[in-house]
Amino acid sequence: MRRCSLVPAFLAVALLAPAGCNIITPALYVAQGPPKTPAEFTLPKDRKTVVFVDDRRSAMSRLQLRAVLADDIGQSLKSLELVDEVVSGRELIAYVRRNESATKRIAIEDLGRAVNADVVVYVEMEAFVLSPDGATPKPTAMARVKVIDVKEEKRLFPPDGADPAGYPVVADMNALGNEAYRTSASRRRLEDLLAKRLALKITQLFHEHDPKGFGQGVTTSMEG
Repeated sequence: MRRCSLVPAFLAVALLAPAGCNIITPALYVAQGPPKTPAEFTLPKDRKTVVFVDDRRSAMSRLQLRAVLADDIGQSLKSLELVDEVVSGRELIAYVRRNESATKRIAIEDLGRAVNADVVVYVEMEAFVLSPDGATPKPTAMARVKVIDVKEEKRLFPPDGADPAGYPVVADMNALGNEAYRTSASRRRLEDLLAKRLALKITQLFHEHDPKGFGQGVTTSMEG
């Protein structure tokens, strides 16, 4: 999308337009874009942060997807300079596998302490499917997100009074052709893309961003 090329054209039209013509506002909207969507929460930048993906429902078909999701979120938080230091989510997943059982659950604060983190971005998976109804080829993921202060043992986000289960996040991809589902390799590829899409949506909770669908496609490509 060549947004810069719209500005000279807008100026020319504006100069030729009669007084009182209301062309400036829509032209500026196209040239500059709509207002940004604000962050839902600002992470404490100077505190060591870890992302943990909890999948108690076994929504994800592969453990590797949890690691990919945690890594993508953590790396994005760091690259966008939303936090100064991120602990690998893979390290925490390995710790939980060694120390947790069906009858012994580890508190979120203790997860943070295990890797010397100050803040835990806790992601609980609710759904991760390639078809929401078993027939429609539309990959969809749903999760709940919480931010926990390890030292104070309290929830920073969502705020008090909000749903204690966490902030709901939904990520999906445009409906795809049946050929995208024919082989196990293509289905794994779809799962990887859906995990990255969910990572993007979760990261956007913590920074200002363009509204969905403006300036970029919302379809995740299967090519390449």
